Amino acid sequence: MNRFIVVTGLPASGKSTIGSAVASALGLPLYDKDEILEGLFESLGTGDGSWRTRLSRSADEVLRRLVLQSQGAVIASWWRHPLSQVPSGTPTEWLSSLSGRLIELHCKCKPETAAERFLSRQRHAGHLDDTKPRAELVASFERFAAHGPLGFGRIVEVDTEVQPDAGALLRDLEETG
Repeated sequence: MNRFIVVTGLPASGKSTIGSAVASALGLPLYDKDEILEGLFESLGTGDGSWRTRLSRSADEVLRRLVLQSQGAVIASWWRHPLSQVPSGTPTEWLSSLSGRLIELHCKCKPETAAERFLSRQRHAGHLDDTKPRAELVASFERFAAHGPLGFGRIVEVDTEVQPDAGALLRDLEETG
């Protein structure tokens, strides 16, 4: 049976790192929306916020197509939470159409931790990360964190404040799968 692990959490909560480790351990492909978006920045260039949003929506569509064509995968993105009033993040409606087991792996850390990581990481300039003040990031991350997991499939939470125990995480994923 196909298995899809949807990695969720705040920006800079460890989704790509955890997703990569889980994909490798389980022998599943990793589809990371940021990698797709950065490929679009490289091929089409960078621009203002409107340009970034257009490329981001294109990356969402590429991500969706890749996942729907797969026999199972680990999928990492900043997802649009169903409870959020902010139209930011990868749409989630299509996730319920995946055939097979669906597990949500929710990376959980304090909003302040995610903001510090966000501001200290080095990503492609096309993300426009340097335009976001710390106080604004913390406030928005607090609002997003209050929503919790997306609620798709079975939920496994991982505390990314500390280095997760890889063996325990894999056992949790196997138990839910």
